[in-house]
Amino acid sequence: MPILLHELKKIFNPVMLVMLILINLLMYFLFIEFELTYFPNGRPATDTYRISVEMIENYGLELDDHEFTDFKTVYQQELSKADDWIQSNSDLSVLGVKSLANFQTMDIRDASFNEIHNQLVFEQGIDLFWEVPAREWIIEQREQTINDYESHIWQGATESQSLRINQVVESGTVHAIFPDLVGDNFHRFSQSVLITVLLSVMFMIAPIFIKDYKHNLISLQYSSKVGRRLFKLKLAAGLLATMIITTGLLIVYYCLYSANNTGMFLHSNINSFLGFLYWYDLTFIQLILVTTVLMYVIAISLTLVTTLVSRLCKNYTSIVGIQLPVYILMYWLIVHQHLLGDGLLIYQSQIVQGVIYSVLIFCPLLAIFLKWRSENHRDMLE
Repeated sequence: MPILLHELKKIFNPVMLVMLILINLLMYFLFIEFELTYFPNGRPATDTYRISVEMIENYGLELDDHEFTDFKTVYQQELSKADDWIQSNSDLSVLGVKSLANFQTMDIRDASFNEIHNQLVFEQGIDLFWEVPAREWIIEQREQTINDYESHIWQGATESQSLRINQVVESGTVHAIFPDLVGDNFHRFSQSVLITVLLSVMFMIAPIFIKDYKHNLISLQYSSKVGRRLFKLKLAAGLLATMIITTGLLIVYYCLYSANNTGMFLHSNINSFLGFLYWYDLTFIQLILVTTVLMYVIAISLTLVTTLVSRLCKNYTSIVGIQLPVYILMYWLIVHQHLLGDGLLIYQSQIVQGVIYSVLIFCPLLAIFLKWRSENHRDMLE
């Protein structure tokens, strides 16, 4: 235990902690801040979000047929308000625009109309010009899903995808209110957070053996029974440090994410007519939990690799040369949606996901096990 604590102190020395904070500040402003500052991102995303929140408040977590009829009634009321407002606008009357339908079909290349259009829609941001089309889009999504989900959304679906789509539609799960902008935002946020966590873990764990090499302590370690156990103790310290780092960063970033005000969707099923389909029936909060667990798994896997590389390399240049391609590979897998919650989307092969996670878990474990055995039998002169 004293050795383990000593190794943890070496990992979390003040200089490394300051560097860890600086790295996270840099990564936050480069990757994470955008998903927190610009959500919802512009219009009509803001209107879709606001209407979705209104639907949750009025109808609950799902929009059944009766509630859908009521929603269409509200849409007609809002459309009438828009038509009345347009008819009362003198500038639009001069151009012969008498309804929202006329407004939407006018030639934007007409200089007079273009000027008024930009003023009303973009400069003044009149809500009716954004909210009514957003409601119309929601209605189209709901009706499109009921009529023929597969032909409209998943053309060329495989047999297993078609079975999953039919299962979701027939069970009524697809009536869940969960807009795609919420799911997209969380997926991009979690990707950026994992990229930051992995960089932080690599930075903190990589030097775990380097200082021993610099002070010529490696060969001395094999002259005693305690010294031969040091590899295992350093590995344990690295794993414990990874858990501490990952937990601390996730607490900070999830607290920041809570400001996005998506709490009303936590118990909504993520398979929704407003968004995408997944292979599994999960609520949003369950998706968050699954994503969090996967983050820990990936961080621990990278820790095993980093510890092994640190033991094999005798200087920082070698470590960077090996770890950089590893990090680039992890980055590629993350941004191409092969890891985390977006790996559960219906267009992602679950066989491929299983192979990727098997490699991520078992290859580092096997390599560490073989290295551990060699450490126990290594000659002190090697």
